[in-house]
Amino acid sequence: MDDMKRAWDEVGDGFTKLGKMISERYRDHGTPEAAPSGAATDNAVSDAIRRATEELDRAFTSLGDTLRDNAAQDQMRETGKKLTEALKTTFTEVSDEIRRTVGGNRPGDSGGRPPGPDEPSAPDTQA
Repeated sequence: MDDMKRAWDEVGDGFTKLGKMISERYRDHGTPEAAPSGAATDNAVSDAIRRATEELDRAFTSLGDTLRDNAAQDQMRETGKKLTEALKTTFTEVSDEIRRTVGGNRPGDSGGRPPGPDEPSAPDTQA
């Protein structure tokens, strides 16, 4: 269980680093310009739509810039490897637990593995 927790912690750390890279790019793109005060009261809906569009553009530009950045690409590759390893570790531990559980439910059944020193061997049914 410790291996699985460690593996998923590393995946979380990788995604946190990627998030910080995107966030830094977003801040680097600055804040959208405010509309003149008269326009905000006269045309509040248009102003809100314009601001939302500018924020979306800023967010997607930041994401695109980050994805093209070599350091970010390296971080994505590393995080992908960690995600693959975490999934592998999880599936291995879950399948081992299933084998132990299913194999231990029937007397004399070793779940496809050779009997241990304290387990009786299966009787020979061939005559």
